[in-house]
Amino acid sequence: MKRILLLIATVSLTVLITMTGCDTDYPPSPWNPDDTGNPNPIVTSVTPPDTSLEGVGIIQIAGQNFSSVPTENVIFFNAKRGTVLEATPTLLTVQNPVVLEIPTQNWLDSIDIKIAVNRAYEFGNYLKTDGSMYPYRLKRAGIEYGNFDNSDKPHAMDCDSSGALYVAGESKNIYKVTADGTYGFTKTTYSANTAIAIVTGMKMGPGGQLYIARKNKKIYSIPAGGGSKLTFTVKDLSGNVADLDFDQNGILWTAGKGDSVYAVDQSGNCIGSSPYVGFDIISVRIFNGYIYLAGTYSGDDTTIPAAGIWKNQITGVGTLGTREPVFNWTTFAGATGAIQSISFDEDGNLYVGAKETYDAAKAYVPGNAITIIKIDGSTEVLYPSIMKAPATNVTWNNGNYLFISRWVENDAAAGAPSIRVIRVELDKNSAPYYGRGL
Repeated sequence: MKRILLLIATVSLTVLITMTGCDTDYPPSPWNPDDTGNPNPIVTSVTPPDTSLEGVGIIQIAGQNFSSVPTENVIFFNAKRGTVLEATPTLLTVQNPVVLEIPTQNWLDSIDIKIAVNRAYEFGNYLKTDGSMYPYRLKRAGIEYGNFDNSDKPHAMDCDSSGALYVAGESKNIYKVTADGTYGFTKTTYSANTAIAIVTGMKMGPGGQLYIARKNKKIYSIPAGGGSKLTFTVKDLSGNVADLDFDQNGILWTAGKGDSVYAVDQSGNCIGSSPYVGFDIISVRIFNGYIYLAGTYSGDDTTIPAAGIWKNQITGVGTLGTREPVFNWTTFAGATGAIQSISFDEDGNLYVGAKETYDAAKAYVPGNAITIIKIDGSTEVLYPSIMKAPATNVTWNNGNYLFISRWVENDAAAGAPSIRVIRVELDKNSAPYYGRGL
């Protein structure tokens, strides 16, 4: 027995010695204890320094030791990553991520901004002077405004000179919504039971009267301060009125489906017209001495697109020059949503709200809510990461808030957004709405 145990021990020792004496095929270790890595990033400032818009806002981070390759810099807003658009060793341009997940929450305080750079072993932090993290704030670019939903669908809108918003609801009421602080609002009934379920056009006019259209041959007004609607008697209109706008002389320009664009004075007299035979105009806007009209064309002239935007110069009181093409929506948009509403910012860029579309199974197809047509003819989508079609009606206050009524044709369709009024914050102010100052 002892001889057997001795043999086993001898064999085991021989195997162990043999194994430890052999060369291994292990790869060399990647760890280099002498590699100190790249210098750690340092953040010296953020612009804007305190608050920006989530999902759409652009901030600049100044500092040291960044990578000039955008993808080698990772920017954290708490746990969410921003998108590095441009990078130099001392400056990063970053698009903010979407961080707000609770629908009723309009901002998030105390966001930590941290930067990780390739081959740097520590974060670069946005710090206060005492060395603690700087509490950055991201807020929604678009908030739900006025508590509108499918129980009282919002249609046409306009603002007055103080920024109050007037909204025509499908309940046949017109509501006034005023801001209460940064995110709050107060909603009151401005005109009850107007007997008009679908208002297609609305503008504030002289003396604080609110003028509305509903795709018939009449124009209506609500007295300053609210109350019952009045029929603003207009003579000699042979076509329906879908929308309207005032010029700086107090002339009300109207258009719709018919044969002409009409100029109406404050007494209700039609003082001029310009032929628009075969057009179905859905939106009217006065800007910089021109009337702009958006809609469709079904006439015989094959040089005119089926959907587009046109303009005429206002050459006198109630007179227009010849029609000029502005934008071929048919070529640009293809099968995407039809034009619903147009407006301008202070620089002359044109904002076009579009209708939503549905597929063959009648499911909602996400599309762009607003396309910006710039003065050089190029286009840009407004806030595509947070806004989807439709933008049924758009209007600005006199500042940098754009209001959108989102009237979804089939709100029960799969994926369709909720019917709402949205207040969108921009870095541009509105072009003038002349009726508000008359």
